[in-house]
Amino acid sequence: MRHLAYFTSSFILTAFFLLFLSACGARQSELGFGTSGGAGGSGTSGGISGGTSGGTSGGTSGGTSGGTSGGTSGGSTSGGSGGSGGSGGAIVGLGSENFLTSESGNSAAAALPAAPYQGVVGGGQSRAVVGARIYVLQVNSGKHGDSAVSLLNSATGTPADSIGHYVLSGEHGGFSIAGNYTCTAGHQVYVYARGGNSGDDGANSAIGLMASLGACPNSGHFDEAVPFIFMNEVTTVAAAYGMAGMATDATHIAAASNNEGMASASDLASVTTGFANSGPGRGVPQAKLHTLANILSACVNSDSSQSASCKTLFANAKSSGSYGTLPEDTATAAINIARNPHANIAELYGLQPRLSAPFQPSLESPPSDFELSVPNGQESASVASASFHP
Repeated sequence: MRHLAYFTSSFILTAFFLLFLSACGARQSELGFGTSGGAGGSGTSGGISGGTSGGTSGGTSGGTSGGTSGGTSGGSTSGGSGGSGGSGGAIVGLGSENFLTSESGNSAAAALPAAPYQGVVGGGQSRAVVGARIYVLQVNSGKHGDSAVSLLNSATGTPADSIGHYVLSGEHGGFSIAGNYTCTAGHQVYVYARGGNSGDDGANSAIGLMASLGACPNSGHFDEAVPFIFMNEVTTVAAAYGMAGMATDATHIAAASNNEGMASASDLASVTTGFANSGPGRGVPQAKLHTLANILSACVNSDSSQSASCKTLFANAKSSGSYGTLPEDTATAAINIARNPHANIAELYGLQPRLSAPFQPSLESPPSDFELSVPNGQESASVASASFHP
């Protein structure tokens, strides 16, 4: 079963990514356009790969590695020199869906794109979400209700829909986003996953998961700031509470300036681990945050948007709490709960799985509200409920 192997595959992806960064050295293996590989180093005893720079960077126009003798296993003898790498392709989508654009020819004259960042989409801690559409979105600087700005562009060779260009999560929920995007320095950026199949139960269009990347660096990309993302219900709750004051739904988030007095998503959870922050001085209400994540998981891990869990979640997470517009995905439901933290507490709490709730510790009884707060100087800052748009 795919969901039983989810953790194993997630850690394999992480280990592979770290090995990838180490082998590439000074970011020579930018995913996109390959440059000529240098001479490979000597192979060490035990079969360590002899070609370093030459065996990894570049690639032919089909996206294969450029090193030849240098990229082979050194065994007990020294590896040969790495061959020159050809022009590499921009590979997008890790797993069953790969999209390749070949850029042969004068690649040296082209600007190197940013390195990719990669991640895993999970429903709970043990299920991979396969076939989800992954978007990179930036908070709009316009008026409330404007659509978030889609950052992936046609140069990636990726498909597009009404939200923007996207990549698909692969067999174990993995995805890779190439560097053909530029965000605006200082603007909030997040990754949004929609749809997919969690745990072989069937395609579920109601799945909506988010991970907030924070403010765009001066470089205009996140390849160094956030090289790997775990996106699940915990990161979704953190992003929803961090951006609820700017949001109409998961894809309509806009603000003329950053909201003051609101804790950021990174105060609540880490996108590089997929868990709520913990430890001395953190002050994060871990059990309450996990309970909210467990509530979302009931819908995420069901077989369709018409499941009893999704219907109950959406009926009790309307745009104004007990009334208003029904959400169409779990990320928007989380935003609505953040904006209306005193509405329908018992009904929402009842969605938390009684046995084997995916995120622990969690609350053992319904809370008085679903407000989240974190230390902010000498006081606690309430997240999302204080400064949202009507």
